Amino acid sequence: MYQYYYKTKDFGICLMEAVGAGEEAIIPADKEILIVGDDLFKGHKELERVEFPDTIIEIGGFVFDGCEKLKSVKLPANLNDFWQYAMTRCGIEAIEIPGSVARIASFTFNQCDQLKTVKINEGTEKILAWAFRDCVRLEDVYLPTTIKEISDKAFEGCPNVKIHRK
Repeated sequence: MYQYYYKTKDFGICLMEAVGAGEEAIIPADKEILIVGDDLFKGHKELERVEFPDTIIEIGGFVFDGCEKLKSVKLPANLNDFWQYAMTRCGIEAIEIPGSVARIASFTFNQCDQLKTVKINEGTEKILAWAFRDCVRLEDVYLPTTIKEISDKAFEGCPNVKIHRK
């Protein structure tokens, strides 16, 4: 069970800290949380499932770093941005990225060595260099028609990746 701590800023509410432990973290939808701060679940090796409310528009850096057992993350439908290293070194096997994310930043999914499948929804336009660096098991990436730019280094260290375009 996690207890959450927030900070109110000029721009709105930021989720700053998660204290406790558990296999599941469901972020409460009773507040208008806009941003998930850095390192929120960093090192929580027991964490398996996370669900964010749709009010969140940004996920900070290193939020899931070292969450080796993390298998399921429900991203907010209105997410605009992942910061660098947001999902780095976590255990997710599949992820669906909402189309509200205009670009996937460098190192967002760095060293997610269990990641096999990525589905990016209509609306996303860019995948920056090293966005999926060293995702050694990544096999299938499903791209929307809105993708305009993919760095030639976006999938560096992903030896078996296949890009599927609509």
